Amino acid sequence: RVLFRSVIGAVVVVSVLAVAGVVAGVRLLSNHSASTASPAGNAAAAAKPGPFAGTYRADFGAPALINGGPLEGAAPSTATWALRSACRPDGCVATASRVGGDGGPPVSSLVFDEINGQWLAVGFGSDECHNAPAQIWEAFTLALHPDGSLTGDVTGTSSNTCSGRQTVTFTRTGDVNAANLPDPATLPPRVASPAEGLRGRYHSTRTFTSGIGQLQGDYDVVTSCLRTGDRCMSYFHAPADFRPLVFSAGTWALDTTSDGKCDDGRLFDLKATGQYPLPQPAQNPIPLLTGHGHWEQTGACAVAADFDETFTRTGD
Repeated sequence: RVLFRSVIGAVVVVSVLAVAGVVAGVRLLSNHSASTASPAGNAAAAAKPGPFAGTYRADFGAPALINGGPLEGAAPSTATWALRSACRPDGCVATASRVGGDGGPPVSSLVFDEINGQWLAVGFGSDECHNAPAQIWEAFTLALHPDGSLTGDVTGTSSNTCSGRQTVTFTRTGDVNAANLPDPATLPPRVASPAEGLRGRYHSTRTFTSGIGQLQGDYDVVTSCLRTGDRCMSYFHAPADFRPLVFSAGTWALDTTSDGKCDDGRLFDLKATGQYPLPQPAQNPIPLLTGHGHWEQTGACAVAADFDETFTRTGD
């Protein structure tokens, strides 16, 4: 069972950058736990049943590239989910469990939070990316309609440039036994992350100390954070270039490996690492993100150089 399975394919050349992207499926881990802390206990006491509850048929569209491009051989799929929700003074929360089918990401459970009129769930698991184990992030974003259905999409991204997207529709088909699902009223509140300010469109300028000319590009970025707020994925993407940055402890980290071709067609291996501190004071949106990293090509046309990179926000 996979969400995405395809090779985008790309070439990295000393003078032209096109980082490879492989689309992969994941097994998500649940990111929630019951809490007896005072904030959750007070919220539970004041909770009321929420609107996202019951048994739902989840219809997933054919997987696509993260920028919307089609994947050859991709097909729609279906699964059945059971949900229980509660609305507390600090917001609405829903616990979800797959109870049938294998459509979409192979996720067995999720926690949704209602944020600005949409239901959001983010989690992570592991799968292979570029023939190596990788952590893949999944983000569900759903909008509730008056008829009780929800529509939206799911994105999957990894720190090593694997990514994909598919649409999803949740259609309510019946009631659910709430006793079979974790009580959302007992969960701790969602914690907002300052990393969520990294959103929209950005222009990148990467300047090397030696051996490689300056690289520039324009990217869309989407930031997905665990509901604990301490870890996020900010995935910069262009049609043939991907810059995944994982946020933790106040800094985004870049850590990618790939292969590429020299100007004469010979192959090399590439590893790129970097650190991008959260700007202070925190801003939303973040207008400027700067960082420092290291680029190393081994094999044919070997070269190693440090670089400075600036992401300048250009719009939504």
